[in-house]
Amino acid sequence: MWTAGLRYCGLGVLSLGAIAALVVTWLQLGHVASACVAATIAFILTFIWVVRNGWRQTSPESLASRGIRPESAGNLHVMDPGLRREWTPIIPTPSARRMSRTGDWRLAVPPSPSTRRPAAVPAAMTKPVRSRQTRRQKQNELLHPEATITLAGERRAAGIDDLFTALDSELIGLGPVKKKVEEISSLLLVDRARQRFGLSASRPNLHMCFTGAPGTGKTTVALMMADLLHRLGYLEKGHLVHAMRDDLVGEYIGHTAPKTKQVLERAMGGVLFIDEAYMLYRAEDSKDYGQECIDILMQVMENERDKLVVVLAGYKNRMDHFFEANPGMTSRIAHHLDFAEYEVDELLAIGRLMLDRSSYYLSDEAAAAFRHYLSRRMRQPRFANARSVRNELEGARLRHASRIAADTDRRWSRDDLMRLEPSDIPSIHDLLTGNPP
Repeated sequence: MWTAGLRYCGLGVLSLGAIAALVVTWLQLGHVASACVAATIAFILTFIWVVRNGWRQTSPESLASRGIRPESAGNLHVMDPGLRREWTPIIPTPSARRMSRTGDWRLAVPPSPSTRRPAAVPAAMTKPVRSRQTRRQKQNELLHPEATITLAGERRAAGIDDLFTALDSELIGLGPVKKKVEEISSLLLVDRARQRFGLSASRPNLHMCFTGAPGTGKTTVALMMADLLHRLGYLEKGHLVHAMRDDLVGEYIGHTAPKTKQVLERAMGGVLFIDEAYMLYRAEDSKDYGQECIDILMQVMENERDKLVVVLAGYKNRMDHFFEANPGMTSRIAHHLDFAEYEVDELLAIGRLMLDRSSYYLSDEAAAAFRHYLSRRMRQPRFANARSVRNELEGARLRHASRIAADTDRRWSRDDLMRLEPSDIPSIHDLLTGNPP
């Protein structure tokens, strides 16, 4: 006891002496020199403390107190358990929290590294992965040969019912096109069902050609087809890349191949929609580079058909001429869909659908006037079916807004702001004079 008291007194005297020395140095020398002296003293004291602590732990008395003889220290092959420090987490582990509920607030000692199990991943992080893995496993599991399935169940599993609902509700007319889409989806659904029983078949050719006038819904159907093929597992991404001649064909030697390959890279995993595809071939121009683009397309359509679907679109007569000049392309197109031009009642129904999406509607008189206008407009040049209907309804909305804004003091109801009147519809006079809105 007296020895410990004398030792602590000596440490106190040494500390006071060190503090006094620092104060004198601070007063006699500059601030920079004083800081250097203080840092040197602190380093020396730290070094002495580390060496002294190590010496104490490896001294013969310390080793003997832990049952280790100095002469057998050379045969040790494991770390001295007396020098190992166990850590205790600040945040209680799940086992410790369970103990706390029972009234024991002591933290559980973590297991040794040899027996410690990897930490569990939170369930919220693993749930999506498990669900995807479960769906994939279910798809890969083969059914018993005596089992039975329904195509309705396969449609629900693929989640394509809403696509066909949108196809019927958002596209007016196009009966033959919708029937063809149904046939393609039926083929893919049956293939999907066959795979459930382990019945393998070659991947169907899904490259297509859409023919028809502008504004007949070719791009819209191509978008839906891309989504359909993605949901059924035939496309990885299901996006659509729209391209024309200028996006694919270069203007000088060595320019076409990089442009074409760049577009193909963007389209991989989805649908490449080439509008006015007949423009790729120009037989009258001997210096045209479109044939190089066609050759690359045919190669990719054959070798990468499990990663890409190509849809060629254009006028029917021009596409027929294009296929006659490129028979290799004809053999790579499996499905031809012809988009017929709309009748006047179908155009009126398309117009009503467009207005309904924007919270407008036609009064009975305005609907009759618009139908009469369309019956004359569709026989005029540069008529683009649904596109022309959309443009003319945009003009009707402008005239409606001008009519409303002209009477600033009048009180307008909600219905007034939604209803289009005959005065808002394009006039036949403007159409006959060659100035359609």
